[in-house]
Parts: sequence; C-alpha cells; structure tokens
Amino acid sequence: MKKLMLSSLAMLTLLVTLSCSGDSDSNNSPTTFSVNGENYTLLSSEGIVNLVSPNAYELDGNSYNRNTFVINGTKGLTDVATVTFDLFVKNGESIAGVYQISTDQDENTFTSIDNILGSDVRVCIGWTSLIATTKIATQEIESGNAPTGTVQIISNGGNIYTIKFNGNFKNINQTSNIPVNMDITGTVSNGL
Repeated sequence: MKKLMLSSLAMLTLLVTLSCSGDSDSNNSPTTFSVNGENYTLLSSEGIVNLVSPNAYELDGNSYNRNTFVINGTKGLTDVATVTFDLFVKNGESIAGVYQISTDQDENTFTSIDNILGSDVRVCIGWTSLIATTKIATQEIESGNAPTGTVQIISNGGNIYTIKFNGNFKNINQTSNIPVNMDITGTVSNGL
C-alpha cells in the first residue's frame, strides 16, 4: 500500500511539474537541492507549496496547526523530485523555526500524536514526511519517508522562505537511505 501511495504521489508530482509555468524567483536565491547526489531545480511556479490543514489539532488546551511543505524540483526535462515535510506548529507561533523530526512511529510501533507533540512548539512528523523521485527516461521511481534530524524554515518576508535540511530519508524498498541536502529559497504558494 505504501508503494502504491508513494508511486501515485510521484506521478501526481510529475503531472503538476509538466503543467506548471510562471515567473521565476530572484536569480540571487538558491533554488537547487540534492537527492542521492543529483541536483534538482525548484519549479519556477509551485516549486514550494504549503498545504494547510483546515482543522487544528487540539491537545491539552493547545491548538496545533498542520502545514505540509511540498518542494518540487526537476532535473533536465525528464527527472522529477518531490520532498514533503509534515509540520505541526502551536497556534499563534510563526511557521518559521527549527522542527525536530519525530521518527517515533512506524508500521511496527505506534506512538500517538499527543506523545509526539508533547510540550513542543514545533514538530515535524517523520513517518508522514515523504520523498519521491521519478526518472521518466529509465522509468525508475524511488521513494521514502522517515527523515532524520531537523528541518529549518526561515521567513524572508512576504511569502519568501528558506528551507534547510541535510539528512536522510528511509528508502521504502530497501534498507538503504536517500540522502537529501537542501538550502533553498523561494516563494511559497498556498495549496488548495
């Protein structure tokens, strides 16, 4: 089921990638990130999307807003990469900040969202953060989840954000990791 879901995400990303066009970000902004040692360039439009859940998560009298940052990039005309970070931030706090990535849950161990959030202001849920790459020419699809470390979101004013991550995602099909190095800046558009 995970393979089907991640493959579907990769194909959806591919369709969005091929259909998007628009103005590019400032030439001074870093717009390239690395997946498995290969560089991908942010899409000029919809390169970074913030999908905001309409319902806050309530815990011990506190509300947490759920934001999923989706980063889309291409390599040449045939390769696509999508990285998502599933972020929870306490209501009233800025989306900008450092998020510790929780990897406390997998298919063998259940940890409730309450225990993961605890008293933290910002948390990234690792098991629902995803990566998918598609190489059309060779028909290769690689996907993973459960990144390690931290992800940092920096507000540069307006809808311009910098996203920093240097770590590994767990490859779904293998025991290996998918290294990702990201220090990108771009306009964040709001999803549906």
